[in-house]
Amino acid sequence: MQYRIRLSKYLTLALMFLVSFTFAQELTTETDGSWLPARCVPLDTIGLHDNKEEIGEPKESFEPARFERRAFTLRANDTLAELLTDRGDTDQFVTMTIDDLNDIFEFSCRQVMGASRELGFSCLNTPPSDILMINPKSMRYSRAAIGTWTFQSETGLKDGSSLFVELGQCYLLEAELDSN
Repeated sequence: MQYRIRLSKYLTLALMFLVSFTFAQELTTETDGSWLPARCVPLDTIGLHDNKEEIGEPKESFEPARFERRAFTLRANDTLAELLTDRGDTDQFVTMTIDDLNDIFEFSCRQVMGASRELGFSCLNTPPSDILMINPKSMRYSRAAIGTWTFQSETGLKDGSSLFVELGQCYLLEAELDSN
């Protein structure tokens, strides 16, 4: 009886080691940038807009606004990763190019635990005005921004502040992977 208890204790420890080793393997594959390059397509883009107030008008009168859906491309920024000796808590540097505008944004991404204990990335630009969260397994993303510089909306609002939220799906650009 005592022999079986000791044996089951060792089997339990060996199983726990194997599970933790497997989990550690998953962690390393997530941070290697295997989910890049990717093309991301918004499924829904919504927000609120606060028009520039006239003198004497109440401030902060946000109204619902629809923003233009703009696809973008994400690529690993290996140059930035090599040049920065103090990476802090950054796991991946990512460059976002908004396709039809050729606007470029640089993000510092760190690995986070998301829903259902899945690993993902939370990415911020500097100064922090945009946040991009992506699940590298499902390739679903959410993006949010707020600021007085505002996104151009479909309604032509050009002044004031905006709160912008976008949900979408990314697709791995395998043609670029094959050429490297």
